Amino acid sequence: MKFFQYTYYFFRSLWYRGPINTFKLLTYEGKFEKQLGLKTHSIVNLNNLTLAGENSKQNHHYQGASYYILYKVFNLLPLEVKNKPLIDYGCGKGRALFVAEQCGFTNLIGVDIAKELIENANENLKNYLPKNKHSKITFLFEDATKYAIPHDCEVCYFFNPFGPEILQQVISTIKESLIQNPRTIYCIYLNPLYKEVFEKNGFTLHKSIKSWRYVEGIIYLIN
Repeated sequence: MKFFQYTYYFFRSLWYRGPINTFKLLTYEGKFEKQLGLKTHSIVNLNNLTLAGENSKQNHHYQGASYYILYKVFNLLPLEVKNKPLIDYGCGKGRALFVAEQCGFTNLIGVDIAKELIENANENLKNYLPKNKHSKITFLFEDATKYAIPHDCEVCYFFNPFGPEILQQVISTIKESLIQNPRTIYCIYLNPLYKEVFEKNGFTLHKSIKSWRYVEGIIYLIN
């Protein structure tokens, strides 16, 4: 099954991104897994994992976002948010947060519904050498819809971790936090299949990241 998934994603990338961008994505994979001391390169379906919430088609499989795109997107955010909490919803094995730390973020929280993926993330944390010795990285085995975000969180990250119904619940939690403590929150949404959920909730476009035919991600903001 995984062989066919990898094959599908490879040819899909060629079609949407073109050969040059696809080559960059592939070369970054091996380079940064080794450089950062991580093991995050895999596709993991949730069927046989221990989950903190209900398993449904709304919960998507784990796959680490491209290192190439992650470095690009985290460097598009303003400097003033980099010491504020950044939450990765559906963090999996933690790749996005480790790259964010490399890009200057120092307060990083990963939330995932799968216990085994959180265990993998914590194993990666043991092997990871932070760029900033004061950085704090925490991984939580928790249902994203029940997670209460820190009152000073200013960045949320999503790599298409779930379908529109769960996404709406999480966004409602983010908006409730804004009512309690007004501020600007940036939401990074990679592989933005359900962007209409953000847009109907009052989020506005900050940046769009595109590779040839493919929109890699969108950065929204709300305040």
